[in-house]
Amino acid sequence: MNFKQIAAAALIAGSVLTASAPAQAVTTPFANFSGGLNTANIYWKNGNASNTSKNSSVYTISSATSVVPGVANVTFNFLVGGLPTAINANFNLIGTVTNTAAIVAGSCPGFACFIIQSNIFGSFSFTANGNQTIGAYTIPDGTLLLGATNYSGALVAGPRGGSTASFNGSDPASGTVIYTSDSMFGLDFSNTTSRDFSLSLSSIGQAGGPSSQVGLDAKAYASLTPTASMSTFRAYAQGSFGSEPSPSVPEPATWALFIAGFGMVGFQARRRRAKTSVAA
Repeated sequence: MNFKQIAAAALIAGSVLTASAPAQAVTTPFANFSGGLNTANIYWKNGNASNTSKNSSVYTISSATSVVPGVANVTFNFLVGGLPTAINANFNLIGTVTNTAAIVAGSCPGFACFIIQSNIFGSFSFTANGNQTIGAYTIPDGTLLLGATNYSGALVAGPRGGSTASFNGSDPASGTVIYTSDSMFGLDFSNTTSRDFSLSLSSIGQAGGPSSQVGLDAKAYASLTPTASMSTFRAYAQGSFGSEPSPSVPEPATWALFIAGFGMVGFQARRRRAKTSVAA
């Protein structure tokens, strides 16, 4: 087990590692979201029906009973710069795991046993669901609120057999998270030195009917050590997005001043040209 995996397990268990490690930046949340109907909106799918594959995929689903990729209706909130909140949005996430078995950490078996799935790569986006006017912002249908064109090195971790877990990505500590947003919101990520996302997964289980797995787990043979990536499950997801420093964004009033200032500059330039023409 490598250091990052040990660190993840210790953090989940509420422990403090004594091993020396570089200090990580503390990020500030700049956006969050919650599920619309508090029902399953994430599906984790092991690469085969018997849950014995080291390959898996994770994606949003459009209904609590779906097994295929779709968009989940959620409420999205910006937390900086007077940007709009309570935006009706479509959440679209995809991730893949290739040839990577889950691991266990902590005291296993037992209540202090944790399971971790690493090496998740993918992308996600939140787009406006319908035309909306919120405060000073008129947001057309389909506007990109926030997206990660790619993320890498993310992981899912939680108590083995439990109904809750976290789905986290961190840049640059363990992977990459590249954020984008429509220019109308003025978010500037160019000066951020750290970026992360944290999704809380709850109500894990019941992925394929009453006889299916209930709780977070992975197939293991002859020992407690998993030999496959995490087994198939459904979950309800909500979460937040952070960076260090928080992305800068002008207040709506500042945008108005910018526009007025540009207009005044244009007016003065036209006035000087007019005076020059008269003098000639």
